[in-house]
Parts: sequence; structure tokens; C-alpha cells
Amino acid sequence: MSVAEVSSDFGAEGNANVLAGPFTSRISATPSASVRGWDAKAERRVLWKVDLLLMPILTFSYGLQFYDKFVFSSAAVFGMLDDMHLTTPVPGTDLISTQRYSTATAAFYWGYIVGVLPIALVLQRLPVAKALSLLIFIWGVIVMLTVTISSFQGAVALRFFLGLVESAVSPGFVLLSSMWYTKTELPLRLGIWYSATGLFTIFSGVINYGIGHANGALAPWKYMYLFAGSITIFWSFIVLVVLPDSPATSHRWFNESERAILIGRMRGNLAGADVREIKKAQIYEAFKDVKIWLMGAMSAAIYVCNGGVTAFGSLIIKSFGYSSLRAILLQTPGGATTCVSIYIAGYLAGRYKNTRTIWLAVSCLPVMAGAIILWRGSWNERGLALFGYYLIPIFGAPYVLLLALASSNVAGGTKKACATGVIFVGYNVGNIIGPYLVNVKQAPQKYRTTWIAIIVVMVFTIVAALVLRVAWAHENARRDKDALVRTLSGRPEGSSEKIREADLGSSSGSQTSVVEGIMHVDRDLTDWEDRSFRYSL
Repeated sequence: MSVAEVSSDFGAEGNANVLAGPFTSRISATPSASVRGWDAKAERRVLWKVDLLLMPILTFSYGLQFYDKFVFSSAAVFGMLDDMHLTTPVPGTDLISTQRYSTATAAFYWGYIVGVLPIALVLQRLPVAKALSLLIFIWGVIVMLTVTISSFQGAVALRFFLGLVESAVSPGFVLLSSMWYTKTELPLRLGIWYSATGLFTIFSGVINYGIGHANGALAPWKYMYLFAGSITIFWSFIVLVVLPDSPATSHRWFNESERAILIGRMRGNLAGADVREIKKAQIYEAFKDVKIWLMGAMSAAIYVCNGGVTAFGSLIIKSFGYSSLRAILLQTPGGATTCVSIYIAGYLAGRYKNTRTIWLAVSCLPVMAGAIILWRGSWNERGLALFGYYLIPIFGAPYVLLLALASSNVAGGTKKACATGVIFVGYNVGNIIGPYLVNVKQAPQKYRTTWIAIIVVMVFTIVAALVLRVAWAHENARRDKDALVRTLSGRPEGSSEKIREADLGSSSGSQTSVVEGIMHVDRDLTDWEDRSFRYSL
């Protein structure tokens, strides 16, 4: 089956030919194998090739984005704070204030906030992979330039521009993933590339531990940045050469019949992901959608956990009584808990239909447990303190499930871009707030405000996830009822209802008469406009 044949099947308006026959009450938007022109085995083979192509590229790229943040934490215990004047004495005490360090940490996320929404909209109109490769190159250059900074003001300015450039990565990767994977496939795939935060925590700790032993003309922290920047620049060329912009432009890696499968199955996905036109009406609708703002607030709450623990991770572990080098090395097990929790949550959310909000809430509980251990437990028991600390990075699991929910439950190309932007603005707000919750004056009280704040934001996230579940379930039930009323009352010819689910490929056992195939493909309808859309729970 050729790409042209797939396109012709959908006609000039993007509507599929009529499919007649028995079907279940919850109809998948994906046509049957006989109509599609390919079988499940062929689709699995193509999906495997997509995974082999995309997952290593996206995972390593996302890991590099995390690595430069990890370097900022590691460099803090190897002279960077003094060289950039990021600490000041607290008058009348022997304490050192890290307020400047917190401000420099937050500057990255201010740049991210400024850039994320405009860049998310612009990426919708550009060849995504090529644009990302250019931005990865620029961020590598900025990382290397860090070694030239010798002032607090310079550190703030450089990190602001670094955040501005890196703001393209996460929304760009979500956009790319939505182009290649169906909604049931997304949670696990988003989890795979996002788990790079955990993988790179493991490797970064080992690498920076080794670099920390360097005896050269430069301070050890500068070698850390030179290494991080150079590998990022090199990787940008790999992305440029290897990563295709979309399934339609993947000629180098997929033959014509494979591209036909890719294009055909994504037409059945109906996500509105690969739509280049920016629609003002969808922007307006996105900002009226309270659920998008709630997801943005959840993103901020989740990443309050990261803002303090990542930036101050080495300093916190050092407070347990370890040396600077050991503190860096002891951060690595936290990466393992991140990876394992993300993989488990992603698998369960994909395996069991309409359970994403449940697993999102459940995955917040270990984070709360870790915060309670660090708040109420004895730091003289260093094993217990480390155990509590290693539970905190599990916050990555609810965040991945939140991304999957947003990708599945927001339709329309421009609206989806806006929703992604709002969520990543929340991500940065949380990262800005987090460092300021680590108060050096509370070191004797084990940074109690930090752990109390983490408990509070996790409780909020659990409640918000359940509120979203109730709201989406209510809307699904209302649309089901409206569809039933229209069916029983008799509809005009040609207006037959097709249920479009956020979770594709599932069905129950009841049957009805006729379904028109994929009626809304390429029409770029939002989830509000398309009354046949059903939300994933």
C-alpha cells in the first residue's frame, strides 16, 4: 500500500470512506485491517523501527538537557560558588547565604518561561527536527561559555539565555512523539525519553566524580562544563542527520509501504499534532479551558520537588556528613528510582485503560513518604536519610503521566501547543519556587520548610488528579448521553456518530449498525469542537 493510496482513502476533505458492519459501543478511530491495507504484524514491525529510531535520540537529547542542570549542582561544591560570587556571608553569624545561587538557578527557568509558549507555537510551523538540532547546538555553545563567567550578574544572564534556548526541547519532543505514536502508545514512550533524567543522574554523578579529581590549569567545575558543552554540540549534528521531521519525510529510514502505515495509523490517531497553521480561535479556547490551567498548576506543584532537591542535591547530601565527592556519587541511586518509577507508571497507565489519573495520584505517595522521612527522621542515621532522599525523585512518574494526559486529552494543533506551553510554564514556576524553599538558616532543622512544602504540593497534585478524573468522566458521560439521544431521535443522513476516544484500540462487546470512518481527520478540531471526542481518564 502506497502513501498516495493512504491519502486517497481519506479524500479531499480528509474523511475516510464509509465503513459498514458491526462495531462495538466504544468505536476505535483506527480502521480495521482490511480497510487499512496492513495487518497488525506489519504495524508492530514498523512501530519497532520507530522506537529504534526515535527513542535513543530523544532519550539522549533529553538527558543532555538534564545534564547541564546536574553540572550546576555538582559545580557548586567544586569552587563555582566562590568563582562566580554566588554566596554571601550572613551578617552576625558564621553562616553563608546561598540566595544568589538560588537566583542564578531560577534565572534558567525565567528564560524558559519567556521562551516556552512562543517557541511551542513556532515549532508547529517549522521542520521540528531541524529546528531542534539548531537549538541544541546553540545551547551547547552557551554551556561551554559558562567557564568564562566570573560574576553573579554574568551567571544570571547566561543561565537566562540557556533557559530560553532549552525551552524548545520538551514541547518539541512532545510534539514529535505525538506525530509518531498513538495515544495508547504515548505514556510509555514519553516515560522512556523523560526517564533520561534518572539515567543521566546515574551517569552524571559518576562522570562528575571523575572530573572532580582533575588537576589542571582550570578549576574542576570548568572541566565539567567544557565536557557537557562539547558533547552537546557534537550531538546536535547527530540529531540533524538522523532525526526526521515527521513520518511523511522519513524516506531515509522507511520505505513507501512503511510510510503508508505510519501516515495511515496516525490519521486514525486524530490528535491534530502535525498541523502547521496557528489558529487564533484555538489559542482563545485553550486559555478558556480551566482543565489546562489546572494541569499547569499540577506541573508547578510537582516540580517544586525538583527545584530544590536537584539544585541543592549535593549540598543536602553533604549535610548528612559526606564529603563533596561522595555527595556527588551518592546522588546516582536517585536516578535509578526515577527510571524505575517512570517505567512502572508508564507501563501500568498504558496496560490498564482509563487509569492514568489513578496512577498519577498513587505515584505521589512515595514522594510524600520520602519528605516525611527527611523531615521527621534522624540524619544521624545516614542510611535512613539517604533512603528518604532517594524517594523524592519519584516525582518524575506523576509528571510523565500528566504529560500523557495533556497529550491525549487536548485536541487541535494550536490548542495542544498552548496546553503544552502552559504545562511547561508550570514546570518552570515550580523550579523557580523550589530553590527558595531551601533555606540555609534551617540547616540545623534539616531544611524543614523544604520537606513540608513537598508534602503540601503532593497532596495538591493528588486532589487535582482526582478532580480532573471526575470532570473528564462527567463530560464523557454527557457526550455519550447526547449521542444516544441523537441516535434514538433519528439524525439526518450522513451525520452518523463516531466515537473518538482518547484511548484508542479498546472496545466493549455491544454492536450497532453503521460507522462512517475517520470523519474528523485533518479537520484539526479541538476536543471542545469534536463532540465525538472522549477523554482518557
